[in-house]
Amino acid sequence: MDDVCERSYERLTPADLEEIAAVALRTLAAIFDRAPVAGLYRDRVLLIVLAQGSALHYLNGVNGLKDIDVWAFFAGGLAKPFPHRKRWCVDFGPSRFGRHPADLGYRGRRLDLMGRSIAIAAGESPQESVRRWLASKNRSAIELSKKPMFSLFPQALFGERLN
Repeated sequence: MDDVCERSYERLTPADLEEIAAVALRTLAAIFDRAPVAGLYRDRVLLIVLAQGSALHYLNGVNGLKDIDVWAFFAGGLAKPFPHRKRWCVDFGPSRFGRHPADLGYRGRRLDLMGRSIAIAAGESPQESVRRWLASKNRSAIELSKKPMFSLFPQALFGERLN
């Protein structure tokens, strides 16, 4: 397979999702260490999910993988929300998925990590909290809810489809 291609049509497997989760967790740990507001959410992770086009590709194998989209959801309630307009981009590294031609300096596909702090109700599970947020009128929630989402973390929820 050519290493550089717009979209990879290689299927994502559960083992790939485990590697995506590991990259996302390492990236979050680094973010928590260097970004003071994000660091407030270190112990407030509800769910980390595969989302957008990469989740659609995991589901159908037809969409193709342009980049890897990961969202992290955190328990809200702090004075400052998690930096929700920020997108952190990291290199997934060499893999059978190749590299997008526009991602100069990357050895593999770009992994985009976004986060959002959301309200949680008493007794509500992380999945219920995220599903409730996805049903809200929030513009990001509306867009995210148009494509499937699959849980990457915590391990007990790994692979579960959220919507």
